[in-house]
Amino acid sequence: MQINQVAFMRLSRCVDVAIVGAGFSGSMVAVHLAQTLKGASEIALIEKARRAGPGIAYSTDNALHLLNVPVGRMGAYPERPRHFYEWLKEHPALVARYHLDPLTEGAFVPRRLYGLYLEALVQRLALQSGRVHRFEQEAVDLIEAPDKSFRLCLGDKTVISAKKVVLALGNFPPGDPIVPDQRFHRSRNYISDPWSPSELKRLSEAGDILILGSGLTALDLILSLSEMKHSGTIYVLSRRGLFPQRHAAVQPYVFHLSDPLKLRSLRRLLRAVRNEISLAEGMNIGWRSVIDALRPYTQVIWGQLNLDERRRFFSHIRPFWECHRHRAAPAALDVKDAMEKKGRLRCFRGRVERIFENENRLFVNFRDRSRISRTLAVSVVVNCTGPECNYHKLRDPLILQLFFRGLARPDPLFMGLDVSETGQLFDATGRVVPNLYTLGSPQKGRLLETTAVLELRQQALELATRLSEDLQTATRRVVEELPVGHFFEI
Repeated sequence: MQINQVAFMRLSRCVDVAIVGAGFSGSMVAVHLAQTLKGASEIALIEKARRAGPGIAYSTDNALHLLNVPVGRMGAYPERPRHFYEWLKEHPALVARYHLDPLTEGAFVPRRLYGLYLEALVQRLALQSGRVHRFEQEAVDLIEAPDKSFRLCLGDKTVISAKKVVLALGNFPPGDPIVPDQRFHRSRNYISDPWSPSELKRLSEAGDILILGSGLTALDLILSLSEMKHSGTIYVLSRRGLFPQRHAAVQPYVFHLSDPLKLRSLRRLLRAVRNEISLAEGMNIGWRSVIDALRPYTQVIWGQLNLDERRRFFSHIRPFWECHRHRAAPAALDVKDAMEKKGRLRCFRGRVERIFENENRLFVNFRDRSRISRTLAVSVVVNCTGPECNYHKLRDPLILQLFFRGLARPDPLFMGLDVSETGQLFDATGRVVPNLYTLGSPQKGRLLETTAVLELRQQALELATRLSEDLQTATRRVVEELPVGHFFEI
């Protein structure tokens, strides 16, 4: 689609900021902008899902799907970490319905409640402000105009003209396993999107199930199958067999033996963390306190590592880091452990070598850690290997068009998009695209830690502040450049 073709489409609205995606990141940018923008500024919030706020992460209806962070630290505002806890206290009926009395700040509550909280914030502070206009459509194309504004094209042929665009894209489904024969990708017995409710409903009919991956998404699926009273055997296969570690009480800790900001190589970093854990254990402080003490410095340390060091991290260290850093609620792991003890859940470490279909069953060949080849015959394979971060592999229409038009390029590590320190996209030539921003998952290559609420709420606030200031500066500049008596000319 060329810029002149847009004239034949329906120009619905001209706005100051168009936000693509209304999960946590996009919704909180909209909330902040609605409260800070002056004058008659308008915002478009584009999200194909019916609800604005929860996104995929917090749309689950399963009460067993718990937040992985205590309620007292999950506030949507950086300066008010207790805000979600306070909101729940103001809604005692919800607390009672989910049997959370007495509610404490250390409780792990159902993710559905967090989705309701975000939905309420968006509704009250953004949509009811009159500034934010909701479009329940998919964004399929983005065209840069000569004046550096954008035309955003939606699936129903609507076109939105925007001075600035925010891509709050969230996570994409996992990439399909790479095996010699990929025909099984088209099998109805293969579920490639573990977050699709319609796909997962089929699991109640299935016999034995294989889950690829052992992270937080796999744990969610195990909990769902437990609630369904699934009768078959559940197999889990992952490279290293690492499930998320269990949350436990954490004491405040500061690094004693080294300065985290001077750890400019992986070797130094690993040595420092091991030494600090040994020291902490001698003080009756657990390893979790050391990992959490590193969190405020993680993005700075990551920024000091060169590309080779970052590649080494993703190849060798990432699985161990993520299972210790992104821990799970104890109750969730209790269910998983109980299923394992009963033999309903069996876990393997290994690498998939081949998957093929025969007589409505999938046969999965894998080589375990002892280099022994094994085969599992299952009714369904569910891909829970984690979001696809190599955007060149995606078939999302907007991502395809961004690359086609040269408005974006992949991160050097193929972990999201290549972005500047201010969250602006680099185009195919390395130019910073002036009015095109992103936050959250697309910045994984640049920031590493950029998917948890603690980081996202700060990014949303900073980006909204920057956009608001830029728009107000531009408005003042236009007013100052108007000739004297302009408003009195007829």
